[in-house]
Parts: sequence; C-alpha cells; structure tokens
Amino acid sequence: PTSTLSGGEAMRVALLGAFLSQADLLILDEPSNHLDHQHRLALHEQLKQWPNGLLVISHDRDLLEHMERMVELSSLGLASYGGGFSFYAQAKAQQLLAAQQQLASVRLERKREEQAMSEQRERIERRQARGHKQANDTNQANILLGRQKERSQASSGKLRIQQDAVREELSAQVRQAASRVEEQQAIFVYPPQPCQSAPMQIAEWIDARLPQGLEHLRAINLSISRGQRIALTGPNGCGKSTLLKVLAGQLTVVSGQARTFVTTAYLDQHLGLLQPERSVLEQLHSLNRQLNEGELRTRLAQLGLGADRVNLPCNLLSGGERLKAAMACVFYAASPPQLLLLDEPANHLDLLSVQALENMLRQYRGSLVVTSHDEVFLASIGVTHRLQATPAGWLNSPV
Repeated sequence: PTSTLSGGEAMRVALLGAFLSQADLLILDEPSNHLDHQHRLALHEQLKQWPNGLLVISHDRDLLEHMERMVELSSLGLASYGGGFSFYAQAKAQQLLAAQQQLASVRLERKREEQAMSEQRERIERRQARGHKQANDTNQANILLGRQKERSQASSGKLRIQQDAVREELSAQVRQAASRVEEQQAIFVYPPQPCQSAPMQIAEWIDARLPQGLEHLRAINLSISRGQRIALTGPNGCGKSTLLKVLAGQLTVVSGQARTFVTTAYLDQHLGLLQPERSVLEQLHSLNRQLNEGELRTRLAQLGLGADRVNLPCNLLSGGERLKAAMACVFYAASPPQLLLLDEPANHLDLLSVQALENMLRQYRGSLVVTSHDEVFLASIGVTHRLQATPAGWLNSPV
C-alpha cells in the first residue's frame, strides 16, 4: 500500500502515474518535494520532454529555472513573466523598484504642494490682517469693515475649496501609486548567538556504524570542527536522517564511537520537537523565561506567526507555520545551540520564508549540519564542507 512508502517514493509513484496519463494539461503541485538530487534531475528531464500543457506550482528555484513562463499570484493579482526564475527575479525586482520610486515621487510632490499651499494661506492671512489693521487705523465705517471682512472670508473659503481639491487629487495619485507596490510580509529572524566557548572539535566518529537497518553500510569516520557548515547529501534512504539523530544524541551507533561535544538542536522533517496540543507561544515561553511575552510575540510575528496563530495548538497550524514555530523554539531558546542539525528545513516554506531562513543561517555563528536536495539553498547558506553518501562510503570534503 502507498501508505507504507516514504515521501520520496510516494512522490515518484504519483509522478509516474501523471506522466503515463498523457493528459492534455498536467498540473503538478510541489513535485520536487521529498525527491533526492538524482530524482530531481530526472524530473527536470521529464518535464523538458513533456509534449502537452504543463502547470507547475513550486518554490523550487532550480526547477523553476527550467520553466518557459512564470505566473505569480500576489497582492497585485496575477502577473506573467516570460522566462525562468532568474528572469522573473530580475524583472520583479526592477518592477518593484520602479513602483517604489514612483510612490516616493508622488509623496514628495504632495509634500511640496502642501508646503506651497500652506505658505499661500499664510501670505493671504498676513495680507488680510494688514488690511484690517489699516482699516481700523483709518476709522473706516463699520459697514465698510463688515463688507471687507465678508470679501476676505469669501476669498479664504474659495481658496480652501481649491486647495482641498488639489489635496484630494494629490492623495488620489499617492493611493494609485501605492496600489502598484506589492504588499509583502517582511519576515525577520533574530539569529541565535551560540556560546563562544565551544571547543575546536564539535564531534568525532571513529568506525561508527549507523543503527535502524543501516548496519550494512560502511563504517563512518568523521570529525567536525567549530565553525564548519556541512551539507549532508546523498540519495533517499542512505541514512542522512539517522546520522543527524546520532549527532543529536537521539540514537546510538551499533559499533564504533560517535561523540558530540557541544549542545545541539535538531529540527527533523516531522517537527517532533513540537508538542501538538500546546501553542507555540506556550512552548516558547517554557524554553525561554528571560524574554517576556510581549517580546516573544514580537519575534513570532516577525516570523509570520501573528496574534491569531500563536495561541492555537500546533496541530492546527499549516505545514509552513509549524516549521516556523519549530524554528522559533530552536532559535529563541534561552540557551542557543552550538550545533544546528536541520533535516530538509526548506520543505513547506514559501520563497519569502526560505530566503529569510537563508539569511538567518548566513548570520548563525555556530556549527551547522543540514540535509537538503536544494542546491540553490545550500549555496545560499554558505556551506564549507559536504558530507556525501557514495558507494565507497561517506566522503567529507571541503566545498
């Protein structure tokens, strides 16, 4: 039954059925999720050869690079861009910059006009005040003074109406320019600052063999030094997640030695560190008593978890929201980890959130071991080494 298949196996079976269908229009929703590097390359080749209509929903930048056209749904509606992801990113950046510049221009024009109208009112008021003073000084009749006052009020009223019309027109131009600027939820992640007293050697494995049915694989000899940022790569089923669990202290090797000398935080694909029935705010507060509730709410909001989400049980959050909740519990704990272990962290995140995660990991000062089949993601976070599963065993080499 398909329920016994892994995520990658289930996706490959589903894709095989889709390609065999010879449908007039093939719609694929995040087809590269859970696929390893080899099967991602195979997917790219299959999509190139697909003869009929194709609609792909994805945040996989490498996959999107192979598309002929990008269609984006945003706060501005649907927008179409010819070409793959690189062309889209460049065109969108230019479009956003032009819209922001136009908005700044009309706002500046409104400010200048407001200043000019204010100065005009002040000049008229000063002139009227001088006229009234002169009339009083020359003892003009009350009836003449009254008529002069009426003319002044009429003139001021007419000016007010004219300026209100100008002001409304300028505000309409600002609103129109603002409507062309896409509304984007800014996502900010405070980078965790691990203790600087971490030893030079983070972990050491000597002739270690992995558990959980992987004992037949070659023994692993591994040394991780402080500051290393390791990409853990290889085909699905080769033991990457098991290796991370051993580093995290959740599993022990069946033979040999595997020691980790620093505090770790492990973010697995199933987000096991989250308690499903508790809210992220409640769990985060239990992990960090140094920050008050207001500060924790602010940090969660900057991750994209607003006030209406932080009090919900975690099992009611979407996949992306649960990953953000787990990220918060790892990054904002009172004792930040010296070694981060991440298992496919970009799965279920939209592009803006992935870029925020990349930015945080670039700032992170501790050591890092991350499994990912997304080469764009790995390049962006600045990995220094690659630990790769090969037929000859695990090879650890600098990038």
